[in-house]
Amino acid sequence: MNNKVILFIICIVTVSCGKNQELHFIDFVDIDAIENVEMSNNSGVFTLNKKQLIQFKKEIASLTYEPSYTVKVGAINMSLTINGKSYLMATATHGDYVEIDIGLVTKNAFKFENPFFKTNGINFDNYKKE
Repeated sequence: MNNKVILFIICIVTVSCGKNQELHFIDFVDIDAIENVEMSNNSGVFTLNKKQLIQFKKEIASLTYEPSYTVKVGAINMSLTINGKSYLMATATHGDYVEIDIGLVTKNAFKFENPFFKTNGINFDNYKKE
């Protein structure tokens, strides 16, 4: 009887922890496949250089997934090229959220409910033409 109670408690804890697992951009998008990023922000329209692209990939990997959330975005637009195809991302200046093209999602699609990710303080206006 005691073993059944312990097993039940372990099952409850395991299920509870699994439901609260925080997901990130990298859990849905193959970041390594991003070949090119065209940025449109307060600095104008330009293509990220190699150094900027590496930094961009590192930063977007940490975007936190926000299921069942909606926000208004705009002002800053990014076009990500993967396998020769362009996918859009948008956010606002100093925005808390970014909206992505659902075509970017190639992993864990069954967990993907909406296209919003928390920026976690990333300011996409910091990217400038170099």
